[in-house]
Amino acid sequence: MKKLTISLLFLAFAGLTACADDVCEQSEAAMVTINSEALGTFMIDTYEASRTNATSETEGTGVTLACNYRGTVPWSNVTYEDARNACLDAGKRLCTQKEWQEACGSQAYPYGSSYVAKNCTDTDGAEPGLSGAKSSCKSSTGVFDMSGNVREWVEGGILMGGAYNSGSEDVKCSSAQTQSNYMSYVPNRGDGFRCCQDVSIAPE
Repeated sequence: MKKLTISLLFLAFAGLTACADDVCEQSEAAMVTINSEALGTFMIDTYEASRTNATSETEGTGVTLACNYRGTVPWSNVTYEDARNACLDAGKRLCTQKEWQEACGSQAYPYGSSYVAKNCTDTDGAEPGLSGAKSSCKSSTGVFDMSGNVREWVEGGILMGGAYNSGSEDVKCSSAQTQSNYMSYVPNRGDGFRCCQDVSIAPE
């Protein structure tokens, strides 16, 4: 009986640890609430999407649920369909282009009207930086890395905001690369995403 009890406890513990990669720690998965006259109220991830098992050294592998952890390597090389599904798995959705731009702010760049080198990870970056690592790359709404780092998929197959190796024009809040064949588009290291959520279905 003692052996059986120990075995059941071990299995229960193993099951819990196996599920750890299938959930986001809500304390780390911060979202910003945006109140817009034109769009109403919605929520957007504070940081670019990351896998549940991402770290500061690797973006992780093998999971389909989108989290958004600060200080981790953002999820890249992601297709539009995978980004869309990862948001849905998290109980969220891809942002619309207008929502994304609203969160980026009303100026040319998230941090102001003029380009400032090294405020964000862009232009001469060798690879994406860690999410939220640069306090200078924060929009007036409180969202990080909307300029550079990884381009971000929004609804309709559009990539927003430029990447770690994009020039100053491509990392503006208005920068949008429409992929007409987005369902067959082959992503690269600079392609990522973040999720939005309707306030009506946000957790208490």
